Amino acid sequence: MRSLAPLCVLMTMACGGIGLSPSDTGLVTSTLGVNPAGTIDFGSHNVNTELPAKKDVVLFADGDTPLPIIDVFLEDSSGGVFKIPDSLPLPLIIAPDGDFPVRMKFNPKEVTIYYGELSIQFDDGSAEGAMINRPLMGEGCSDSDDC
Repeated sequence: MRSLAPLCVLMTMACGGIGLSPSDTGLVTSTLGVNPAGTIDFGSHNVNTELPAKKDVVLFADGDTPLPIIDVFLEDSSGGVFKIPDSLPLPLIIAPDGDFPVRMKFNPKEVTIYYGELSIQFDDGSAEGAMINRPLMGEGCSDSDDC
């Protein structure tokens, strides 16, 4: 009996069920798409309102294999005016031709133009994964600016 125990453990590990990390799922032929493409522009938003501007950024798998999303985060040098939900179910897997909306918010504090960056890390089949970055932009305006 003792000699079979190590063999059973090795067989279980070879199946990949133990210790599989989100960025090590094997061959991935799907690619990550982000809609809107290019700069995610929130436009002008009144600094005197408490309600933020909202925009859905849709992540989608373009291909025939599931696409693991490892992380979604902001590189925000503008004092936290751009926000993503704190409770994204990460890591997540987007089905082939499926999508996942991320509800972003923009709440400017001053009359100025703000910039940031949305970063998405996904499994491209490599050990470290791949990253897509999308620039963010929004403008704080006041009632006198006709915003």
